[in-house]
Amino acid sequence: MSKIHYFPRYSGQENTVTNNTLQLLARIYDYSPQHLSNLLTKLCGEEIVVGIEVNQQPRNKQSVPDGAIIQRSFKILVESKVNSGVNLDQLSRHATSFSNESQKILLLLTRQRQQLSAIEGGKIAKQVPSLVFRNITYEDICHEIKSMFKEHEPQMLALVEDYIDYCSDTGLFDESKFLLRIVPCSETVKINQQFGVYFHAQDRGYRKHKFLGIYAQKNVPCIWAVDSIYDAEYVNDRLTKTLVDGRETTEYDSKIIGIINAAKKDLGWEVSTGHRFFCGVPEQTEYRKDSPYAIQGPLFHDLREVIPKTNIDPSNVKEIASKLREAKW
Repeated sequence: MSKIHYFPRYSGQENTVTNNTLQLLARIYDYSPQHLSNLLTKLCGEEIVVGIEVNQQPRNKQSVPDGAIIQRSFKILVESKVNSGVNLDQLSRHATSFSNESQKILLLLTRQRQQLSAIEGGKIAKQVPSLVFRNITYEDICHEIKSMFKEHEPQMLALVEDYIDYCSDTGLFDESKFLLRIVPCSETVKINQQFGVYFHAQDRGYRKHKFLGIYAQKNVPCIWAVDSIYDAEYVNDRLTKTLVDGRETTEYDSKIIGIINAAKKDLGWEVSTGHRFFCGVPEQTEYRKDSPYAIQGPLFHDLREVIPKTNIDPSNVKEIASKLREAKW
């Protein structure tokens, strides 16, 4: 079944990118103003209080009222760039549009961090006293939101995942070379390991990733770098395949045929048509899940966070598999 998107993919224009990002923030606010407060605080580098404060008998210099309801004022202006260059004059004009807010923050949102000199950045900030000017990236947003929600918040997890997918699909940033996709394979784990092939229905959505790990019984016993992805059919002893991504080769033909036959013989599964095959050379590992409960669907782990003190070489799968033996999740 095809995945339903929260954020449209039909355009990479700046207004669409801005709208999707603001929609993300609005949805987080609707769910929890505190979550939005935490996110904005991390992105802006300033404490941002979203919502009202209710206090009983707050002490002032000259009196003690019975209660106080406080709404702190702030204004955050966002200038997003996708393909066009940064216009310092435009940013300077934005800086003059603040008025009497307690907090004045101007965010420049870009694909990569911009090489703005201290003089240029300071020039923008000096347009208004106490103005905070920050350059953040789409990757910064994705990094902060990916760990914001827990397993018992599936709708928000789906929203966050779709925004990250959107950023990846439209080239706003690319973390795929560090992503390990963990897929539950309790019934097929043996044949997945045997052939170095994972399959699922062609119309199932997924985020672009470099590594694939098969999961069963709270453990990932095997990973591989995804070398070739094919939509394949095996009918009347004839294999036909279409390259979806990766390397065009005949190297995996016998393995695709092998796993199709094994799925039929061992499990009674018919996967000879309508399926996508993710092929590579498997490396044994033991990446164990210590946290409670089994996974309910595919997960993505950023290897830079799983193995934080190691420079990840995406070409060295054997080393990554070895390091994963020392990690838990």
